[in-house]
Amino acid sequence: MAAKRILLTLAAASLALVAWLAWKPASFPNHTAQAETSAHKPAPPIAAGSSQRPDFTKTSPRRVWFLALKQRADAGDPASQRLLAQAYERCMVVNQNAGNPNVEQYEEQIQRRIQSAETEEEATLLGHLLQHVLQECAAVEGGAPIDWEDMRLLYAQAAQGGDLPARVTETLFNLQQPLGEVQGAALLEDVLASNDPAAVFALGAAIGESRGMQVAEPYTPLAEGWLAGRAWQIAACRMGFDCGPESPPASRLCLHQGWCYEGTFEQATRRRLGTDTEREALDRRVEAILRAMPPAAT
Repeated sequence: MAAKRILLTLAAASLALVAWLAWKPASFPNHTAQAETSAHKPAPPIAAGSSQRPDFTKTSPRRVWFLALKQRADAGDPASQRLLAQAYERCMVVNQNAGNPNVEQYEEQIQRRIQSAETEEEATLLGHLLQHVLQECAAVEGGAPIDWEDMRLLYAQAAQGGDLPARVTETLFNLQQPLGEVQGAALLEDVLASNDPAAVFALGAAIGESRGMQVAEPYTPLAEGWLAGRAWQIAACRMGFDCGPESPPASRLCLHQGWCYEGTFEQATRRRLGTDTEREALDRRVEAILRAMPPAAT
């Protein structure tokens, strides 16, 4: 039982990284409701040491966004089910034991980084991102604790409904049914054929930057090794996924890895690689992924 809890915790942490990297703090996909986009207008920065608390009321823009998203998910829309699962995932740690130490621990961790920031610009950016997290998570289920199984069920429903990014996430983090090499190759083939930058980025985030993924030929070179995850993410950026200096992926690198003001997601990733040899290897990986896609997808 203890081992199972450890595995679930590790999977939750990995899934949370996927959701944070995919989160859009200032915008949402075009198909979403106006309540959803208005909920993610930039929030005012929160100063170091501030005790400002989010708005929990039912009429707050973020609460309206959440209720509209949940209504569409409950109605069976796969994309909305995935977006709701990602919202649960982003807020699971923040909302855990709401009103008790966990929320304050998360906030205090970021506040310490704000206070120790080397520049005022970095402190302001971190404060802005922190405020966004607190406001969104206050709206998600009214700030109440979120159950892991509820999140997993939503990912599973979205995947069954045909949402490919959800299928990628659900498949690669299914601890009960590990993906075989042939199944992995089939999943990569579906992602390559999809022309869906969100699915490509989700695959890269799920693979991770340290473990790679075991798949059968002819796709083995596209998924093995520690550069695989980042290569898929950058391929998604080059396909049109939002990876600019103020994009969700770049924002997440700032908030959770301290990579602030380092340009686009690709520029920040390349800058953090140790040598030109590693950067050249990354470029070759990205180019190989893009070449493997059908002509219409590139």
